[in-house]
Amino acid sequence: MNHKPSPTPTGLPGQSGFTAHIRVPLPTPPVELYADPTGSVWRLADDSQDGRYFVAEPVNPASCPRAIWAREDELVEHVGPLTRLERAA
Repeated sequence: MNHKPSPTPTGLPGQSGFTAHIRVPLPTPPVELYADPTGSVWRLADDSQDGRYFVAEPVNPASCPRAIWAREDELVEHVGPLTRLERAA
């Protein structure tokens, strides 16, 4: 039995088409930073329906246990109001 590959969007009939895989990096969301009245900087870790959660600025929320994330209301109660830091372009 003679089996011919079916045409693909990147190939012509009788050709196998483009088979190389190219990795495309996914865009990372911008980091949102907030300062408290003491001068400490906090990183927004999650903004969900359950509320906003923060970690200290040098901490990567993707690589730390969620148990150390601080809920916004609890954080504000302990350190005061948070002010968003604007990034320079």
